Formats: sequence, structure tokens, C-alpha cells
Amino acid sequence: MRICDYCCRPVVSLVLFAGIMLTIIDCTNPVKEDFQSEIDSIAIRFVPDKRMGICKISSREGDDNTLILAGETTNILAKQEIIKTLNSHGISLVDSIIILPDTILNEKFMGLVTVSVINLRKNPDQRAELVSQAILGTPVLVLKNDNSWLLVQTPDNYIAWTEKSSVNLMSRAEMNRWKKADRIIYLDNSGWIYSGPDKSGVVGDIVAGCILEMTGESKGYVNLILPDGRRGVVDKKSVVSFNMFRNKALKDAGGVLKMASSLLGVPYLWGGSSTKGVDCSGFVQTVYFMNGLILCRDASLQALHGFPVNISLDFSLLREGDLLFFGSREKTALHVTHVAIYKGDSEYIHSSGRVMVNSLDSTRVNYSSNRRKSLLAARRIIDVKNDPGIVPVMKHLWY
Repeated sequence: MRICDYCCRPVVSLVLFAGIMLTIIDCTNPVKEDFQSEIDSIAIRFVPDKRMGICKISSREGDDNTLILAGETTNILAKQEIIKTLNSHGISLVDSIIILPDTILNEKFMGLVTVSVINLRKNPDQRAELVSQAILGTPVLVLKNDNSWLLVQTPDNYIAWTEKSSVNLMSRAEMNRWKKADRIIYLDNSGWIYSGPDKSGVVGDIVAGCILEMTGESKGYVNLILPDGRRGVVDKKSVVSFNMFRNKALKDAGGVLKMASSLLGVPYLWGGSSTKGVDCSGFVQTVYFMNGLILCRDASLQALHGFPVNISLDFSLLREGDLLFFGSREKTALHVTHVAIYKGDSEYIHSSGRVMVNSLDSTRVNYSSNRRKSLLAARRIIDVKNDPGIVPVMKHLWY
């Protein structure tokens, strides 16, 4: 990362008053602050959330009254706007801004997850906060390659660090070959990849949503090849063609509630987004992915998308599969900290300690007064079109 503080030469203005007075004005600091302020405001406008984008750009003085722009961003439009804005001031610029991923220096800027579940962390350190997970066969964009760690972006645009050993790096050509391959998606919540139909050896475990390349069938099993080259078999009854899976449109909440209910009792895990363990938004994301939709990662991000459902008077407008958001109100802003899936008949299913069902009806035994008091809003996901936070797998270019 190359980030330099901005510095500017003193600008001396000579102003003659009545032919006898010269005033010298040093505007070094104002110029410095103004330019960096403009850069920062553009960065925030184009990349408002650091969980889903990077825009770290600064400037320093170069030779011959030039201004050197340095830093990195995942948004090329942000870079273009910064250059355009500074050029409008008549400034001579040297562009040293890196667009991530750097596809010129790194041919293999994409990758596939190679094990059942990988941990995604806030920083490149095993002790860093677990912010999310990704499962076997998930395509990722590799933004940085830092020794034994990779900074990756998952299909939901979430950015985090993971260990290099858990991702198979690929070029654009290799990824295109994978996308054209005969692939399957695993449907059961958990299982094993065996070395052969006799189950004499285990290659690894597998969870719902894992995507693998199929090489054939034998004795009721599907022959597979993992992204890192390992081979094995899984029960044919536990998989379906990935093309069939992604081309099936979500029309109602039946599959959503079926998948959600199959996770009852699964333990809560902060940052968890697999059938091994889930936090509240990871649970919602997993359930909807298994029904063909890619949602944003965190509850506060999920609350920004979908069709708003009015719950100010009662809950009569809610439909099965709608998302309920909980948290607190801070003046006019909503601070979302929890999300659940509406189950119907006043009940909702969510991950809170474990995946469980609670009710909005105070007469029910599973009523939670704390949740009811913190209920903020509701959003509809099913049948929502052209929403950047609700992307059908069939339309996602990485798959």
C-alpha cells in the first residue's frame, strides 16, 4: 500500500496596495487541506462502505509543480472522478493510483475456495476478527497477495482476508474454463467427499452450497474434482446440476422456509455463513443462496435492499420470506444489528444463540419482548427485480 501525505509548496502572492505595500500570503496548509478534502469526499461518494470497496488515495508534491496521486481503489470511476476534479483546478497530475486487482502485475487475480469452509478475517492475522466465511467452489476476486494471506472479494462484494492455502489462484482463462465445466452443487447440509464409492477413504467434508466440477458417475456416486486438483465422490442423491440450480427462479417462499427450518439448532457463530455455524445475517444469506439469490453479507447492508414493507400499524402486510430487521433508533437513523426471516403466522426464524423460531405475538410461548421492542423495519426479497443487493446466481458473472 502506498499512501503518502499531501504537501504543497508555499504559494506567494504579491499584492500592491497604493504602490507602497507588499503582502505575502503563505497558503500551503489551506491548499493541502482543500485538495485532500476533495479527494476524500469523492472516495466516500463512490465507495461509501469499506466492507464492499476500497478507495485509499492521497497525494504529494512532485517535481516541476506536479501533484503525484498515489494509493489504491477497487472503483475505477472514483479514480477517474478524482483526476477530473483536480484537473479542473489546472493542476498537473502524475497518476500512480493502482486499480485493484492489479491485473497487469498479477495474471492470477481470481480464485476458487478449496475446502468446505474458509474463514474471512478483518485483518491478515489468525487472531483478527472473523467477519465472514466462504465455501468450497466459491469464486473470489484476489485484490492483494500478501505472503501467506490474500485479500479477497466474494460474490456479494464483501472484502476480507483469508489464508492463501485455502484458495486456488486462477487466471481469467482458467476461470472461464471452470465456468464452462460440468458442475454440481451440494444440497445436503453436511456430508463427506470420499475417495471412492466403497467409502474406504475420506478426501474432505462438504456443506450445502459447495460447487464442484463433475467428471462422471459410478455406482450411485458422482465423480468430482476439487479446485486444488483432489478427486473424490459424493452421493448422487445429495447433488444437482449447477446449471439446473442457477436457472431455477425463486417464485415463492416455500424453498426459503424449508432451507431455513433445516438449520434449526445450528449454533450461532459470529461471522459464520455456512451450515456449520451462522450469525444472523449469515443465516439469511445461506438460506437465500440455496434458493438462488446472493444477498449482502451484513444485516445493516441487507436492510438497504428489497421492497420496504410497512409494519408501523400491524404485521398484516408481511409475507413468508420477508426479512425483519432489529436494532435501535438514533434520531432519524436506524441502527440495524439483527435480521430474521418471517415464517408466517407472527413467527420468524433467526440465528440467536442457535437457529430458532420466535414470535411477534405476545400470547405465544416463544414470544420475545426484547426482539419485539427492537423491531425496526421489514423488507421483501422475493420477486424484487434489478436490485444490486439481491442478485440471482444465474445473473452473476463470476458463476
